[in-house]
Amino acid sequence: MALIYLDSSAIVKLVVREPESDALRDYLRGRRPRVSSALVRTEVMRALLDKGDSARKAGRRALADLDLVRVENRVLDLAGRLRPLQVRSLDAIHLATAQRLGSDLGKLCTYDERMREAAEDLGMAVIAPV
Repeated sequence: MALIYLDSSAIVKLVVREPESDALRDYLRGRRPRVSSALVRTEVMRALLDKGDSARKAGRRALADLDLVRVENRVLDLAGRLRPLQVRSLDAIHLATAQRLGSDLGKLCTYDERMREAAEDLGMAVIAPV
């Protein structure tokens, strides 16, 4: 079964009510496995710092529902070589992690425009249900 890679922009939409939240939940319903970089443990919880205890609890549940891929030296080295230069460092780590999944990667889910463009340039199938 093809993996669905979620970046932090998608995971936060599963926790915080945003216009795309329902469409994303509908899309993900029954689709597994879902993966992300272990980096999202920090990214998501930081995004939820000012959202209250219930949001942080929901964030921890959302993270527990994912298979997290460790950030290894090979991923960091690959991220350091990724282009375009406009890709931010954390996004480059996500892209490198997704790229290392190889043919197991089905789709990458992101709502970040720069991330989407870079992922498509790398030949990844990108989704952002709306």
